[in-house]
Amino acid sequence: MSLSRRELIALGLTSFAGVATRGVVPATDLLAWGEPQRRRSDSFEPDVELSLRAAPGEVTVREGRPTRVWRFTGSVVKGPASAMTPGDSYLGPTLRLARGQKVRIRFHNELAEPSIVHWHGMDVPEAADGHPHRAIAAGSEYIYEFTVENRAGTYWYHPHPHERTGPQVNMGLAGLLIVSDEQERALGLPSGDAELTAVIQDRSFDADGQFRYAANMMEREMGFTGEVMLVNGKPDTQWSLGTRAYRLRLLNGSNARIYKLVWSDGTPMTVIGSDGGLLERPVERRAVTLAPGQRVELWLDLSSRPVGHKLELRSEAWPIADGGLDMGGGGGMGMGMRMREGASPQGAAHTLIGITVARRERSSARLPRTLVPFDRSWQPVANAPVRRVPLTFRRMVWFMGGRSFDMHEAAEDETVQAGSTQVWEFENAGGPMGMQMAHPIHMHGRQFRVLSRSGASPTNALSEGIVDAGWMDTVLVLPSETVRVQVTFTQHPGTYLYHCHILEHEDMGMMRNFKVV
Repeated sequence: MSLSRRELIALGLTSFAGVATRGVVPATDLLAWGEPQRRRSDSFEPDVELSLRAAPGEVTVREGRPTRVWRFTGSVVKGPASAMTPGDSYLGPTLRLARGQKVRIRFHNELAEPSIVHWHGMDVPEAADGHPHRAIAAGSEYIYEFTVENRAGTYWYHPHPHERTGPQVNMGLAGLLIVSDEQERALGLPSGDAELTAVIQDRSFDADGQFRYAANMMEREMGFTGEVMLVNGKPDTQWSLGTRAYRLRLLNGSNARIYKLVWSDGTPMTVIGSDGGLLERPVERRAVTLAPGQRVELWLDLSSRPVGHKLELRSEAWPIADGGLDMGGGGGMGMGMRMREGASPQGAAHTLIGITVARRERSSARLPRTLVPFDRSWQPVANAPVRRVPLTFRRMVWFMGGRSFDMHEAAEDETVQAGSTQVWEFENAGGPMGMQMAHPIHMHGRQFRVLSRSGASPTNALSEGIVDAGWMDTVLVLPSETVRVQVTFTQHPGTYLYHCHILEHEDMGMMRNFKVV
């Protein structure tokens, strides 16, 4: 299957006025990527087996013409039917797995270019992590096999081919992966219709109602943002709820946009979970900052609201300079830039979900004072080796630790012992002339804990909403800030990734391997 000229333009595959663009791969080169499909293991007997395919399709996203998308669809081959719930827009099915389950997933690539799936936040063997060197060619199959080792939490999956992650996610390829365990189930948190999920994304549309993507190098260097807010693949989301407590799982599935979430009536945000699952205790914030790739779980209690009450989940405005972007020409990444017509910059205010209390309901759910006991397997390690990782910008390229991405390279200081503990220090040093941006840094294969933050401006509006409690796999590093995290590496040997989760930065090479031996 070949791509039309219109689709190539929408995916950002055309060159810029004859100038070779870093990170944009000609379609002819894309078709040469991929490695042979991985065969299933005869010794691995799964509890759950799923079929997952990535293919072109059409869905109605906005009024008017259907939008051409790339989407995940699938079916349950073995195990409970609840293991896969189809989406009703372009997003992939929600996968529901349990800790301890043995899982096999057959991924079929029916796109016109190579792809591979990364299970974001999951501790899995290297062969199941979705490293870009394992991207499979169009028409091929890849078989994932792993045991669910993660604690209960909200995870997700998305493609991870090198230099094509941003375009493929923008076309629709993403889905939720929810893990449960006995400890979580014992809490009796809201479930069924009282458990709500929201994948928050921004998109840009052309005049024909089709997704558009970064049209120039500047949009890639800044990270691509759209002007239309979508929740679960739909605009203008409205929920009709009852007078009871709800558990709300939120994912920032956007390519680059950072959200500062608030309730419209000033009700505090009650956080009960983060990237790696439930916190030890609920945390209250006026606002919650959610960077690309991050998840948060909220407790929303509507039991005392009158029928007819209206509430909105909003992303409130924050100064664009706090993200390292100065669009006014006074320095920083944005000096001298003009945004495309109709664009919505980072930091713009948006309404994400409208809620109406429509009916009276009774519920026995109460917010526990303690959610999960503190994980005593984790303690700060005073003598843990410290690795400094500057985040810099030079020669129109973003770097990690002074290096750009190499598909197979891992330096000596990026080689770690399986099960060892280190402190990694991400220093947002930026570059000349104030070239800085906030970077959400994601580590594959293991959760970590944030130890400290220093150096950011005390007036940075995003700082207010950062929640570092609990286990994380993606941490936002603000301009001029240094964030120290402690990570105990996976027991699975192999090559894993760490990178900026602004997908355009990742595709441009702000990504590195680390090798577990």
